[in-house]
Amino acid sequence: MDMKILEELHEWGARVARLVELVALTNKTLQLHRELGDTQSIIEQYERLLAEHQQELDELLRTYGLTIKLLPLDNAA
Repeated sequence: MDMKILEELHEWGARVARLVELVALTNKTLQLHRELGDTQSIIEQYERLLAEHQQELDELLRTYGLTIKLLPLDNAA
């Protein structure tokens, strides 16, 4: 395998890992704001941010024909 392909794959993997981390952190933050009873506008901001992270992650994964299923934190086992 050529070095350029390996470098691209490594960069792709780093971006995927970072987005998975951002999805997890945003999901946890969203849950916290809901539990604290924060305003609807704050909750909606985090919902939009979560959706943006998930969309970007989905697009990156499709590059290699992959998908992952993300469950809301309250449904996770």
